[in-house]
Amino acid sequence: MSVVWAFPGQGSQRKDMGVGLFDRHPGVVARADAVLGRSVRELSADQEALRDTRALQPVLYTISALTYLDLAARGPQPDFMIGHSLGEYSALYASGAVDFETGLRLVVARAEIMGGTSGGGMLAVVGLDVDRLREVLRREGADDIDLANHNSPVQSVLSGPEESIRELAPVLRRAGAGKCVLLHISVAAHSRYMAEAARRLGAVLDTVTFREPRVPVVSNVTARPHRADEIATRLREHMCQGVRWWESLAHLVDHGVTDLVEVGPGNVLTKLWAVARAELPGPAAGVGTLVGADAGAGTEAEVEVGAAAEAEVEAETEVSEASREVPAAVPGAVPPGAGGVTPAAGPTGTPSLARPGRPTAERLGAARFRERYGLRLAWVASGTGDGAVGEEVCRAAREAGLAAFADSVGPVDFADSVGPVDFADQMGPSDFADPTGPAARTGPAAAPDAGPVPDGPRTAEAPAEALVQAVTAAARHGWGIGLRAGPGADRLVTLLLDRGVRHVEADHPYGPDAALVRFRFTGARRTPAGTPVARRHVLARVSGLDQAAAFLRPPSPDLLAELVRTGGLSAQEADAARELPVASDLAVQAPAGWHADGADAYQLLPSVAALAARGPGPEPVHVGLRGVVGTPEQAATAFALGAAFLVSTSLTACAPNARLSAQLGRTLTEVTDDDLTWAPTERYATLGVPARVVRRGTLFPARAHLLHRLLRAHRFLAEVPAARRRHIEEEVLGGPAAGLPPGALDGRVRTTDVFRWYVRETARRTGAGDPVRPLDHQLPCDPELTHFNRAALGTELAARQARTPGAVAGHLLTKAAELLAAGVVSRAEMRP
Repeated sequence: MSVVWAFPGQGSQRKDMGVGLFDRHPGVVARADAVLGRSVRELSADQEALRDTRALQPVLYTISALTYLDLAARGPQPDFMIGHSLGEYSALYASGAVDFETGLRLVVARAEIMGGTSGGGMLAVVGLDVDRLREVLRREGADDIDLANHNSPVQSVLSGPEESIRELAPVLRRAGAGKCVLLHISVAAHSRYMAEAARRLGAVLDTVTFREPRVPVVSNVTARPHRADEIATRLREHMCQGVRWWESLAHLVDHGVTDLVEVGPGNVLTKLWAVARAELPGPAAGVGTLVGADAGAGTEAEVEVGAAAEAEVEAETEVSEASREVPAAVPGAVPPGAGGVTPAAGPTGTPSLARPGRPTAERLGAARFRERYGLRLAWVASGTGDGAVGEEVCRAAREAGLAAFADSVGPVDFADSVGPVDFADQMGPSDFADPTGPAARTGPAAAPDAGPVPDGPRTAEAPAEALVQAVTAAARHGWGIGLRAGPGADRLVTLLLDRGVRHVEADHPYGPDAALVRFRFTGARRTPAGTPVARRHVLARVSGLDQAAAFLRPPSPDLLAELVRTGGLSAQEADAARELPVASDLAVQAPAGWHADGADAYQLLPSVAALAARGPGPEPVHVGLRGVVGTPEQAATAFALGAAFLVSTSLTACAPNARLSAQLGRTLTEVTDDDLTWAPTERYATLGVPARVVRRGTLFPARAHLLHRLLRAHRFLAEVPAARRRHIEEEVLGGPAAGLPPGALDGRVRTTDVFRWYVRETARRTGAGDPVRPLDHQLPCDPELTHFNRAALGTELAARQARTPGAVAGHLLTKAAELLAAGVVSRAEMRP
């Protein structure tokens, strides 16, 4: 596998694109400040200043350089580098051809020169290939027009005198162009009309001695790697010659490049690479494994140029527009985390050589879903909410081309780490029936230095520092975080937004709340055409049609009004939210024990998908299955029923680098259907809603049922007969009632509180993954795992060490594709 690192140019900028980067590289930031004469951090946050290309170009160069340093610290160098327009300077710095300060000074000079240039226009054209475009130009005698960009087979940008550009647009439409977008600029970038600007920049370039790049950097001008003695000449020519992006991509494919990593904000270059891998023959073409093959180049380019025109309108200075000819991201497709790295959706191992149209693992599910999360496979590695799935598992999943969500850093955990939380706030609606008010948050045998840690990572400690580190890692590496409803959810959302997390998996059984809506629609806006778009994704877990419908609707007007009033959303963000669903994706999971409709996840999937198809918004809401697919046959059935993706839970928790002890991991790899049972849960204590748990080697199910019967029979602990209460305190809780905190010794402790405390304690684990209570530990388990264990008997996947996220997903999807290819069904090959 060969890899190219691609640096985006002007037009890729995003709000808060430097979040986290400046703190991680203070030395480089100080050097940038010295060159610019002002703080690059402050400049990057000044949206008004960034409308001027003289400020924007140096900021983008710096952010791309910092992003490169992040990436280079985590792995080996690529086989090639490439940059689009301004991005070529970042690529030359990353390759070692020039030092950081010299590269920044060149960018400053380039921006100043372009800032003083005017008198031209540019036209984005979609739907005509280059040969046809040149034929029309010759026929019309438009010899004063130059080709400024050739980005894809059917997407180009023309440059020339403004009057000629305006007159040409209707001619090209009549000649078959699907769309012609007159860019709101007054400079003819990358054309003969920039000759004087090129001369002035050349005088600066001649003062620089370039070194031979350590990694080949493909030139925009020649579509071939730079040589040290020609770099200055090529950069000067770059001002007045077109960007040969498509030819550059062809060169990379011809030299065996299979994967592109976009280094900087946005995902424009990733999308163009997907088109190239679909259209261009090469030694590792892998037909059918690419996102672009599913989307269709023409449609992709149309959307991208529309977004490019939108970007032009938003930036008002003429020079800023001149270098923003690169198409921006597809509306609704959220770019990666600020300053993040976007892996292209392409093969990460041996490419598939299947014929076009033949089902392969990479083609199963929805292509748009894979694009949205930058995936190779339509697979999401999640967890059961007990803290087993952390950074280690998520990193392995992302490296395998899968989406990933770290186990919920529960909002109550967050609240515990920053201050006290009223226990009554942690209850569902039915829990408020008791008029006596809140009770103690801890109970017998609770260690004062290791209080209960509900939801989220259930280790003996959950400090704020660990929470911040987990969220920062998710933002930096592109995975998501589980988000549960609760009292600390709003503060957790604030942290997620501050760190630049783009994806959450929502566990909100009562439907969306204010915190979730704030996360989803922060940064939402309308395009100049009036289309609402959101920058963040919510994958919502649902187990019924009513719950799904709640996530498929826009937020209520009252909720949006309240968020605007309190500053949670701006008026513009709320306006866009009025026409968008709260969820961007839905994961149908096995219904909990309190559902009596008899429908399982497979039965619900088609109905939820049909509901989603009628939902609001310009982007599709994808629907998948969660926690119920453990065999190739089940995977094939899921895709045949229309699943856009699959989510693993207990299978993910079984990974070798999950945060479980060797004993618990071994238990999970061996459990069968007979080892599972239902036990009451903490979240709906008064309702008695059960959850699937392992009963093998633990007394938890029996003791949880005992305490729940106690809860149903008595409101307060003092009402329990003395002998039975003593037995419960000593044998079940592990300590007498005297262990209760001060203020609770009057006997007014509720049995609900005792039950909640017990369930939380049994879920806690040490940092090494060992249960805090070995005799009655709680180990959740979804049905997918027993199915997988049964099918894996006698194979290498029977061992826990072999069950990496990539191995499990690859096995199930590859075998499912083989079943489909054998003629079982054809519907599942590709969904729009």
